[in-house]
Amino acid sequence: MSLLDFVEQAPCRNLDPWLFDQYQLDLAQPALAICRNCIFWKECDALVKPAASHYDGIAAGKVWRNGKVLARLSLDSPYELLIGDEKEDLFDEETMAVRGSELLGN
Repeated sequence: MSLLDFVEQAPCRNLDPWLFDQYQLDLAQPALAICRNCIFWKECDALVKPAASHYDGIAAGKVWRNGKVLARLSLDSPYELLIGDEKEDLFDEETMAVRGSELLGN
């Protein structure tokens, strides 16, 4: 599939980009609902390059802050939102501060 095919078929293609600019979990829910049924997570990740671009927002079924994953939809059950991932080093001081204050309301 070419990049053009992906862009033309992605379920987010005609939606307001503001939906995907959120990294606070409560504001990210509408975009995650779109990602939940999307089959283009790999293509989205390749296009946005969230880690390399220090992206803030939703891409490829994940919530990103400064290019680090704060939360992601589960591969086993896209209705489950996983906060962090033990397999990746996601918990530096800045990420923990954002998760604790802005995302979780603590």
